[in-house]
Amino acid sequence: MQKAEVRTRFPKMSKYADLKDRYPEDLTLDEMRTILHISKRKASYMLKNGYIPCKDSGKKTRNFRVKLKDVISYLEEMEEHPEKYMLPSGAFSSATPHQHGKGAQRLPVEEFHLWLEDEWFAAPDAMTKRKMAQLTGYSDSAFQGWISTGKLRCVSLYNQSVTAKVWLIDFYCHDGYLIIHKSKKHQKLLNRFFEEYHGETARR
Repeated sequence: MQKAEVRTRFPKMSKYADLKDRYPEDLTLDEMRTILHISKRKASYMLKNGYIPCKDSGKKTRNFRVKLKDVISYLEEMEEHPEKYMLPSGAFSSATPHQHGKGAQRLPVEEFHLWLEDEWFAAPDAMTKRKMAQLTGYSDSAFQGWISTGKLRCVSLYNQSVTAKVWLIDFYCHDGYLIIHKSKKHQKLLNRFFEEYHGETARR
């Protein structure tokens, strides 16, 4: 009799598992912001507003204590649902609605809008969440979140949500620029735009 094949399923290893070897279970504010690659001001804002669970001792210095597991959970959740963690405009700095974080570049909205129209010329004029996900690198659920909160416009067509390309471009020029952890495609897109924009500005 042939023995039945036994398949053992191993739990999926987190891509952030190596952090457990490099950091203690209880993190300081500085350790947390180092992991997240953010400023101290932004890290403090995130903790005070519940983006990541923490304990506040009330002291003037070293007052926050954060669990490493909560930071890892935040990073994993950010990849699936970035729309949940968009900071409100001007929340932690004097940035304008078209700046992102301390020291970030100001986004020239009109120029970026025109540039995206050319960049996405071949993309369909109307897209489903799946098509937008393929174009931008964000998940279907991320787009559903932005649609549900009114940040991204859509219409119902043949029993599915459809977004006009121009609405997606508008989103990228405003609320989309405020996403804390952008997808790789989004960040590469911005990098290319700023390289071309600054190069063109220098030639004037």
